[in-house]
Amino acid sequence: MTLCRVVLLCIVCIHQVRGREEYITGYSGQSVVLKSGADRSWNLTRVQWSIYKNTTFIASLKDGDVIIYNFWRHQGRLDLNNETGDLTIRNVRTDDNITYTVALVTSDGRRKQDKVHLTVQESLKTPDIQIQMLHFLNDSQCYIALDCTAFGQNVNLSWAPDGEFNGSYISGIPNSVVSPLVLFASFSGNRNVTFNCTASSGQQTVTRQMTVRCSEEKQKCEVCTACSSCASSVIWTILVTAALLLAVYAITRNKDRIIAACPESLRQNIQNSINSFSPASHSVQGKQNAV
Repeated sequence: MTLCRVVLLCIVCIHQVRGREEYITGYSGQSVVLKSGADRSWNLTRVQWSIYKNTTFIASLKDGDVIIYNFWRHQGRLDLNNETGDLTIRNVRTDDNITYTVALVTSDGRRKQDKVHLTVQESLKTPDIQIQMLHFLNDSQCYIALDCTAFGQNVNLSWAPDGEFNGSYISGIPNSVVSPLVLFASFSGNRNVTFNCTASSGQQTVTRQMTVRCSEEKQKCEVCTACSSCASSVIWTILVTAALLLAVYAITRNKDRIIAACPESLRQNIQNSINSFSPASHSVQGKQNAV
């Protein structure tokens, strides 16, 4: 065997042993696809996915038949593509954050072994939207203010109207990670308008919608409700005051009988308390203080 052939054989062996290493990111609760690295032109006769150094098989393809091994870690969550050899993990969890090895054999005797390093991150949560202002002015203009709050770290927020929007809007920049992104907008007419708040982090993007509508009739109703509440409060105040005045009048008019019915040790204190209710006692006391 010539030196050139020996070198070529060594290169082939090293390539087959080392193979390709890929690093991918999955998000908890979602699905992730681990690529086998097979060429589209290959006719795969055997695919073997495994984990750990002791070669724990989790899925395989042999002569067109797919086998999903009943291993506790991925039980009920694996799918193997019998054409590409790609492995899909559904409902990814944080403990799926390991290295996966795939071994391929083709019909022409080609062999390939790759490693896929999976990193699992928390899924991006849908942002929360709160209405801070909704006002309809006499000039038929609707003015609104919306707050959009993100959950998690390194999350970017953005506002945008949904569909065609005939109006104006502006949004600021949060002061901190936990601060909401505020949207101010104005538009004419008594109609529905939808705004989208989009949160993005890395490869993840989620959007929440808020549809708003200014109604002049609704605000009139709210004003009437507020007036009714005020009127009710005034009526209750008058009734309570009248009841207190009647009670004071009854006590001062019958003070002699009330004092006679009390124990002798308490009569002086009760008499002083009743005298404090009397307008005459107040006027006399005021004159004495003036003197």
